[in-house]
Amino acid sequence: MLSRPVVAAWTKQTLTDHFFKEAKKQGYVSRAAFKLIEIQKKHKVIKPGGKVLDLGCVPGAWLQVACQQLGPRDRGGLVLGVDIQEVSIPPKFCDDRVSVLQADARLLTPEVLQAYTTDGFDTVLSDMLHFTSGVNDVELSLELAGTAMNVATGHYYDLYGEAFEQQLGFKHSGFLRPGGNLVMKVYEGSGTQEFTKLMQQYFTKVVRLRVEASRSMSREFYAIGLGRKAAKKK
Repeated sequence: MLSRPVVAAWTKQTLTDHFFKEAKKQGYVSRAAFKLIEIQKKHKVIKPGGKVLDLGCVPGAWLQVACQQLGPRDRGGLVLGVDIQEVSIPPKFCDDRVSVLQADARLLTPEVLQAYTTDGFDTVLSDMLHFTSGVNDVELSLELAGTAMNVATGHYYDLYGEAFEQQLGFKHSGFLRPGGNLVMKVYEGSGTQEFTKLMQQYFTKVVRLRVEASRSMSREFYAIGLGRKAAKKK
């Protein structure tokens, strides 16, 4: 449920798709690689030697790009991919700094993530998307963006509310470091303007970006939070 629609994405691709052909030519496992490449080129969301959390990482194109952006192996850093589906690390462009975890992003706890890093992440990426049906697509995309927002900042978007927090039984202040960046796929529609406005409470700059590699008929854009604000002392 909490992953990209792998079947839908690949069955609709054709040889006339420029980005699909380029992905195969260059060794990326999907055309989605070029989405993150454009985001990185314009906003530098991944820093050399940084720590990256990729939510909804199947089939792994963003793992490939994220690892490339870390720079040479001796710069350090890590990439952790999380997906509710079974996850495999693509052999090309990924080195031993890339790890994967099969898990529900909504249920990530500090104890789980501390097995990979004890001081948080510099970047949280989310290309998560439910299978699209034309019914409630916008609401479902906001639900998953809300998951990413919570993982990054500890804030529960209104689609969850206090009842969801109580059901989980745990609270946290977010796994994104102060100054870190958050990238989320969102479908344009009712509620998206309110969602991006909410992000301004937690980031010094919020931008909306429609990338060239998105399909022409798609309503998707990326909500990008740059520079997480430090939590206010109570």
